[in-house]
Amino acid sequence: MSAPDLTTTLLNCQSPDPAVRTAAEQTLAQAEHTNLADFFIALATELATEGKDVTVRQLAGLHFKNLLVAKDDAVQTEKHNKWKALPAENRSVIKATMIGTIRSPVQTARHTAAQACAEIATVELPYKEWPEFLTTLMENVTSQQLDDGVKISSLECLGFTCERIALVSDAPEIAPDVTDLMLTTIVDGIRSDRPDSIRLAAATALRNSLSFTRKNMENENERNMIMKTICEATQSSDARVRAAAYECIVQIAFQYYDKLQAYMQTLFQLTFGTIRNDEESVALQAIEFWSTLAEEEMELIDVAEELALSGQPVPQDQVCVGDVKA
Repeated sequence: MSAPDLTTTLLNCQSPDPAVRTAAEQTLAQAEHTNLADFFIALATELATEGKDVTVRQLAGLHFKNLLVAKDDAVQTEKHNKWKALPAENRSVIKATMIGTIRSPVQTARHTAAQACAEIATVELPYKEWPEFLTTLMENVTSQQLDDGVKISSLECLGFTCERIALVSDAPEIAPDVTDLMLTTIVDGIRSDRPDSIRLAAATALRNSLSFTRKNMENENERNMIMKTICEATQSSDARVRAAAYECIVQIAFQYYDKLQAYMQTLFQLTFGTIRNDEESVALQAIEFWSTLAEEEMELIDVAEELALSGQPVPQDQVCVGDVKA
């Protein structure tokens, strides 16, 4: 399909005329089934082309994303397998085009490219493919030359990727070196000297990444760095950043209860200060921390009682400390 034809067809998919809309959708479906690799390349190029109408660029990116996404697990697997079956040289062209668009000066194009890149990464990162993905995003976030919009879209892309991988039931575990690079990039974005808009994107990405950071949370130095960064973010001047930081703390309480004890005095002071003095959207997240902690401790107490009945000791990582009771 030529570029002019694709532009027209994408726009016709939004037509209020059902006949025009149906014909356009059938044309896209035919292009997909005729040559999927070429169709992916055409959509990526449409999104990447500066000067094109932003609506068309967004439509191209969203259609690209939807070629890799499905609510049904079986359909999702089928779509992922079709991507994996594409020739490596075609996939390389598509990936380079798409990740380059995250540096677009147009915010809508950047954001849409971030979503599309996340879907590709969801297929490839668990299999240690596309090494350029994380190195490029890290370069984007740490660069002194690129503007804040590129940094935000890069962090959004990481957040989308973590969120999507967590939903893929049969994906292999993410390799430690991959999670290390993810975490390094995200933590760089959430630093206290960053603008609030970047810190917000980074905090959201961090929350989504926590399910992959078990190894990092097991390491005391890395855990201290993560907790220090999050706690500092709870003191941001932007309520959205503060709330996002507390969402991270809630997630840590849920996933890493056994690692919290060394930080409880600080968390007690931060959360109660927030509950008393901050605006509602932030205070509710601080309350949610204690609610989550209580639920975890109730569950651990139940486990301990069951083990006691059978004469078994409680594993060290399942001991209820009783922070809520205290």
